[in-house]
Amino acid sequence: MDTLTISLKHVASRKDLQCGVCSATFIPEEDSGSRVLSLKGANLDGFAGVLCGGCYSKWSHGTTVALRPS
Repeated sequence: MDTLTISLKHVASRKDLQCGVCSATFIPEEDSGSRVLSLKGANLDGFAGVLCGGCYSKWSHGTTVALRPS
């Protein structure tokens, strides 16, 4: 099995972005820190998507979500 690297960073948005799960819009002045989830496999291209606080909370508590790339 190849190694899979997963990174989750709490990053404040400087531009309008949409959640990769629910499409909620991040407004930079109100964004307390969107979560950027990135995945990288040894033989795979990298993948990153943005999670809003609500979708991150659901995912981190075991709900399966479909994440669109940012």
